[in-house]
Amino acid sequence: MVRPVAVHLTDIRRRGVVAVAVAALSGTVAAERERWALWAPVFLGAGVVVYFLLPMEPDIRIALGIVGVASLVGMALWHFVGPGAAAGAILVAITATGSVIASWETHRSAAPVLDRAGFYRGLTGRVVAVENFPDGARVRLERLDWRRNTEAMPYAVRVKLRVGAVPDVGSRIRLSARLSPPPRPSYPGAYDFARTAWFDRLGAVGFALSSWREVPRQGAPSAYDRVKLAVSRFRNDVSDRLRLALPGLGGGVAAALLAGDRSSLDAAVLKNLRLSGLAHLLAISGLHIGMVAMIAFGTLRIGFALREAWARDRPIKKWAALGALLATAGYLVLSGATVPTQRAFLMTGIVLLAVLTDRQAISMRLVAVAATAVIVLAPHSLIGPSFQLSFAAVIALVAVYETVKLDPGRDRTTLRRIGFYLAAVCLTTVIAGAATFPFAVHHFGRVAQYSVLANLAAIPVVTFIVMPFGLLSLAAMPLGLEHWTLIPAGWGIDAVLWIADTVAALPGAGYQLPPFPMAGLAAICVGGLWCALWKRRWRYIGIPVVLAGIASCGFTPIPIAILHDEAGQAAVVWDGGLWVERRNRDKFAQSVWSEKTALPILGDWQDLASLRDSPIRCDPAGCVFTTQDMNGVSGRVVIALSTDPRGMVEDCLMADVARLSVQPHPGLCRERPALGPADLRRDGVTAIFLTRAGPVLDSVSAHRGQRPWTGYIKAVEINTSAEALPNVPER
Repeated sequence: MVRPVAVHLTDIRRRGVVAVAVAALSGTVAAERERWALWAPVFLGAGVVVYFLLPMEPDIRIALGIVGVASLVGMALWHFVGPGAAAGAILVAITATGSVIASWETHRSAAPVLDRAGFYRGLTGRVVAVENFPDGARVRLERLDWRRNTEAMPYAVRVKLRVGAVPDVGSRIRLSARLSPPPRPSYPGAYDFARTAWFDRLGAVGFALSSWREVPRQGAPSAYDRVKLAVSRFRNDVSDRLRLALPGLGGGVAAALLAGDRSSLDAAVLKNLRLSGLAHLLAISGLHIGMVAMIAFGTLRIGFALREAWARDRPIKKWAALGALLATAGYLVLSGATVPTQRAFLMTGIVLLAVLTDRQAISMRLVAVAATAVIVLAPHSLIGPSFQLSFAAVIALVAVYETVKLDPGRDRTTLRRIGFYLAAVCLTTVIAGAATFPFAVHHFGRVAQYSVLANLAAIPVVTFIVMPFGLLSLAAMPLGLEHWTLIPAGWGIDAVLWIADTVAALPGAGYQLPPFPMAGLAAICVGGLWCALWKRRWRYIGIPVVLAGIASCGFTPIPIAILHDEAGQAAVVWDGGLWVERRNRDKFAQSVWSEKTALPILGDWQDLASLRDSPIRCDPAGCVFTTQDMNGVSGRVVIALSTDPRGMVEDCLMADVARLSVQPHPGLCRERPALGPADLRRDGVTAIFLTRAGPVLDSVSAHRGQRPWTGYIKAVEINTSAEALPNVPER
């Protein structure tokens, strides 16, 4: 075993500080040789991140060339010098490989995207997925056909149906719908649905303007379609029977936990679950897959052990692991096989395969294998919140439990074992909460302050009551006995909902924070991985790096104004809140602005103008907003928000930034920024920041760059021709 080099004062005097430091570092790195492989998925993921951060699409041939050259250099250094000298070249090759697979996925996912919004009669397609919601189902249609021949049809569209009957998966339906391209972010740097839609080959989204009707299929359904139809009908039947056996809200929660059907949950319940930090219980992911595997594994192993000959002579542990793997696969299908569930199944499956092959069931190496598999199969998922939250929690838990060995001991009393379990749940919740906190803040902007308290009370209920009896109800369904097994599950669900309501009602249960700057989030990731992947004391160097990244949240700049990409909507910042131009317009964008600035919406401009010392004054021609002292910068900025073109010249002369109602002549507003409707449609939502150099504009297009998923965004034009009128029933 290689030992790290000890540093002594005499060595420093004799050899010099630099030589001693290099020797000490080399010895420590050599002592961590068994952990070197864990950094391979980190650098692979770094290559993926670099690819998505680029402002324009790179040439894949350059990345392939870097992979080839770095690989050759690494092999030569390994052969002639040693593995330590080859490490740099190998890591460069791995990083470039990440960019290559991300670029390959982008080009593999290419599919036609709708050019502009419009109304489409006779839209026909095959239903490949159905999502149920209280206000109507949402379906994904493929193999499309419509009555227009002037534009390319997307590969797939997603349509929100009217409330009523839901089509079966595999059926072919026809309806009238309003479709539009996948929307851009509603704030610079916010979630980009268009990018997600690109990798999902989703070319348009919209809502139905008429009821749907089934039409004959084009040919006989394939075996794949028949399987999907059978699974969809089975899931719907299970959801219906769960709600029938457990009336009220409990049945809706049971359907969400066991079948992934959240159509019966109202907004108030979901809000309280989010505020209490228990929303993850309804999102089927690693926790649920792990519970199913644990319950199935424990039950089967106990059952096999009841026969003495099997317990003595047979590998019942491996039998139980195989049965648990099959049970989790069945639960994956029943829950809808969403992407987070697939990822959780992959990680759980690797753990169970380790049991089958006599490997250590839970280790950082298995986490690295799972992360590598996910990155290779779906590189774009790396930049999404699901991947970051799940792997942050798993890496932190494995790192802590590798260091701290928890063992209740065989001679402990029952009471002490219960206390040990509660302490382990509390520790697990604290670790997972701390690891996911930065990513939850960055993506969602809301923090559940009492999540540890809520999870400490709710997770034992879900683990020992809700999930076991819920799974037992699935087994009892063929016999028609699910009602009796769901009674105790309903008690547990009621307890969880009571916990959520109680915690959500506590003062300060949920508060908002602005997202981290990109450099701060990178520091958190690097510092956290440094602490988790190494085993020796130098791992603690990562702690101040993580703390510095968390502290960067306080340096996130807050805009002084936000301009929507459509006329008639904007927001200004004053007195610790957002004041919007119109409260009843584009409420989704308002919620995103509030989330990304961590500021509440206090009212509209009429409310602001009525206040004493108001910074805004309005007349029939528009409004003028005057502000100063923002983000620690002192300065006076005047923003003109015009609604009448007759005041355009005055706005250009007196305002530092002007939003005009018509597109200005290029020679009219040359010295100061003036944004017309065409500018905002081109650049997207624009935020105005106050800096020492004056006002600075940041737009959605500046963040997105010129990438394949941004090239099709054009000025929205609504088709109102006679052949595409809305609300026209199908004949």
